[in-house]
Amino acid sequence: MRASLMKAALTSFERYLRRFVTRRPRVTVTLLTLGLMLMVLAIIPRPLSPDVLGQLWIADRLRGGARLYLDISEVNPPLWFWMAVPLQAMADGIHAHPDRVLAVSIGAAALLSLLTTDRLLRERTPAARVMFLAYAAAILLIMPLRDLGQREQWALITTLPYVALIARRRDGRQVPHWLALLIGVQAAVGFALKHYFIGAPILLEIWLLLRLRRDWRPIRSETVALAACAIAYAAAIMVWTPAFLAISVPETALAYSAASVPEWRYMLRPAQPIWALIIAGIVMRRQATRQSLPALPALSIALLVAAAGFGIAWLLQLKGWPYHSIPVTGLLALALAALVMDMPRLGLVRPVLLAGLCAPLLLAAVPTQWRPTPEEDIAPALADLRAGAVVGVLAREGWTTWPATADRGFRINGRHGALWILSAIDRNASGARDPRIYALGRRMVRRTARDYRCLPPERIIFYPGRASKTATSASDNPLLFFSRDPEFAAVLSHYRRLALPGRFDAFTLDRPLPRLPPSQCPR
Repeated sequence: MRASLMKAALTSFERYLRRFVTRRPRVTVTLLTLGLMLMVLAIIPRPLSPDVLGQLWIADRLRGGARLYLDISEVNPPLWFWMAVPLQAMADGIHAHPDRVLAVSIGAAALLSLLTTDRLLRERTPAARVMFLAYAAAILLIMPLRDLGQREQWALITTLPYVALIARRRDGRQVPHWLALLIGVQAAVGFALKHYFIGAPILLEIWLLLRLRRDWRPIRSETVALAACAIAYAAAIMVWTPAFLAISVPETALAYSAASVPEWRYMLRPAQPIWALIIAGIVMRRQATRQSLPALPALSIALLVAAAGFGIAWLLQLKGWPYHSIPVTGLLALALAALVMDMPRLGLVRPVLLAGLCAPLLLAAVPTQWRPTPEEDIAPALADLRAGAVVGVLAREGWTTWPATADRGFRINGRHGALWILSAIDRNASGARDPRIYALGRRMVRRTARDYRCLPPERIIFYPGRASKTATSASDNPLLFFSRDPEFAAVLSHYRRLALPGRFDAFTLDRPLPRLPPSQCPR
């Protein structure tokens, strides 16, 4: 009796759920997205990646009047840091942790992306739209969880509706001007986060041209929005951060390539086998239905084209960092989902297709490329400092600077969050011996010495330290490299070396350090 009553209740609930989804697909997608956002808030990985912690630190300094690329040394364009300024201000205003505000903002952006995409899929059945968009919500929010807030996640979120818009243009369907303008502005923000991302809209436009031929129109609402945003962004850079073009771009062009992977095998991460699995599933499905590639649904093809554009960005960056793969993995997975949405009978290839849909979500459980500094190493160097203490960290990687110090409430002194230049110095010393890179390294050391004379750190930490005391390269022995400069050596003479276990060299302020006048200091 109880079993039959339970079965009847479940049947009634299933019917109600189907009726609700059919009648209110947009509400369903909104509720699902909000549920995923709450899940993200509950399981935010801690600490956040060094890049995102550095972004929030820079945003906080910008709010205090610091000048990007002058008082803060950075290789990335300014938009990502400008985006973080209101988030940091909001976190301070409501006394919330910035990572919570960041997660909510990403959830809101994902919801806007999904709702605008939904308006472009009106010809599909409500059930098919809900299934596709629910899966898309998981791809946008859950798949990149390990690298929450990275520019690639923002790019994926803002690219989805733009791809759906281009697919709709390919099918010759009308789009309201206001919706195309909104989607164009969304996409412009995502594409502008890195210049590498420009390949995606270019390939999409080429594909649209090849498919429409004489019916192709270059001037459309979304292209006008893209162009207007690009012009406005370029003008903003020249007005507010001219040092990006004058200082950051030349330094990056000179030395940043030294941070590239030494061998191609470092480019292969867990995401690349998933790419192969998804592509195999698409090929098998096409062969099973005996369709030519151009005959596949426009949305699937457009997503594949956009994935190819971001694949070019992955190749050009040549770093092998897993988060660089986020847009490619997400767009490939959505291309497969769109194919399944339009061809629900999976047939014999069902296992491959289901594996291709599930595998990207497993990346949320795969550790990213960076590891927080071991607590047993860093804790002794910081144990006696109180929250608000000024700390200087000199290390090649950002994971030494951010998690350990930010979580303890310390203030970071210096304009370099990570000394990536050390890699270029080492490569230059063993190869080309370019005097420009040598001068760049000397300039970095002198800037650091002057920063410390403007706001003396209570503790200066070098990493690697004792574990590599016999090394002579700048990356493996930053203490030796910095101490060779007379100006920095004079600063360090006011500090006393601590006898600590672990791999760090730590110096504590022992006697007052003469300060520079404010006119010679960063803001």
